[in-house]
Amino acid sequence: PKGQEHLWDGKTEFKLGRTPSEAHRVFAGRLASADGAISTFNQLIDRYLLEVTPTKAQSTQIEEARHLSKLRGMIGDNPVNVFKPHHAYHLRDTIHRATQKGSGEIYTNRVMQKLKHLLTKAIEWGVIADHPMTESKFKMLPVPKKHQMRLAVSIQDVLDATEFCPPWLDNYVRLKILTGLRQIDMLLLTRHCMTDEGLLVTPSKTENSSAVKTLYEWTPELRKVISDIVSLPPTSVYLFKTQKGEPLVKNKATNSAFNSAWQRWMKRLKDRNIPRFSERSIRNLVGSEGELQEASERLGHASLATTKRYYRLKPTVVTPLSQMN
Repeated sequence: PKGQEHLWDGKTEFKLGRTPSEAHRVFAGRLASADGAISTFNQLIDRYLLEVTPTKAQSTQIEEARHLSKLRGMIGDNPVNVFKPHHAYHLRDTIHRATQKGSGEIYTNRVMQKLKHLLTKAIEWGVIADHPMTESKFKMLPVPKKHQMRLAVSIQDVLDATEFCPPWLDNYVRLKILTGLRQIDMLLLTRHCMTDEGLLVTPSKTENSSAVKTLYEWTPELRKVISDIVSLPPTSVYLFKTQKGEPLVKNKATNSAFNSAWQRWMKRLKDRNIPRFSERSIRNLVGSEGELQEASERLGHASLATTKRYYRLKPTVVTPLSQMN
């Protein structure tokens, strides 16, 4: 725009980059370099949407934009540097009281978690010096037990339950137990992922940021389950597909066909008084197996702390202190 050429090297047209994510980062950086670029939450959210959100999976982007819109409507005009812990508690309780769907704890915590990360980026970008929502200063709402994720008890229990699901879903579960892949990455698998060395996967969560790939080396078990998956009709480039050979996930976001099949399976288990479990809990179960380093690499985590905190479900084994002299 006229009058802002000084922010763009004196040019009237400026090339931001070769890809959308690169363009977002460059544009956000230029905005941040302007005097007084970020002072309000509206401006902080603008940069977050330009620089951080595009690096995430599409389904995450949609959810993130919804939560940030909620925050924008409630505190958008407020200065970031005066936000204190008691403001966070007031905001948390206001969102919770206004939530009409369910008990509201899960939704409220997700919005507040997004605010927490927003403030983390504010520190990185030099907007504030101290985080007002660290664990010692702010607590999320406790989630009622009935709303907590239904966990799979053991890998063997999951395998036993596959007796009551269709063959393609049985194969899906067996492959997830071997790899621990996220649901979206499982549903995006194609024949192109099958290499001479193993199953090569680029996690969608980091596709636009680090683009780190994971190679699951061939083992007899992995070769068997992949062979079983490929052999199921119809012929398709996708490993998990509809009866028309189309992917079970569209736009890297919607997977209603898969979710419907999963719920039908869970209903069969319920009718037979067999413990049910969530799809996500299988990944958690895989993360609790083996050595911590190995589990972290299998799950594609950049930090061992993430694996240890959220995926190590088994109790820590300790030896009682001996009282014998």
